[in-house]
Amino acid sequence: MHSTAIELGRQLGPLRRSLLRATREAAQLPDIPDSHIEVMRALVAEPYMSPGSLAAHLNLARSTVSNLIKAMVDAELVERSVSSDDLRGAALTASPKAVHLLAKYDAVSSQVLSDALDELTPDGRRALSAATSALADLTAILARRPS
Repeated sequence: MHSTAIELGRQLGPLRRSLLRATREAAQLPDIPDSHIEVMRALVAEPYMSPGSLAAHLNLARSTVSNLIKAMVDAELVERSVSSDDLRGAALTASPKAVHLLAKYDAVSSQVLSDALDELTPDGRRALSAATSALADLTAILARRPS
């Protein structure tokens, strides 16, 4: 096993949680779980997804997505309507509240990261810049793997 794999696995979760916490604090954003942000991001990018399509897109079990959607409808972050293709199916969209929160989260998150990057050495910034495309490739490779 690569030592890079071990260290990357150890660092990604804390990095994501630290960024989420710092972003929430900087903008006084509500405590929205990371999973809800992923759902909002998917529904902003592709409105009117079915729950099954959303589950496939996020590589999550349908039951997990069902629970997320119920909580997010209750929190007024997702709107559920009847599918135009199938009257028995549902079409999910991000609510205006979710679109606003996501835009604010993305703007503040980018600023928080930019400020943190300014505290790194030039070599550290170059290393992270070079790693971004590799991380995108790694994400695509992992997404293709069967669940």
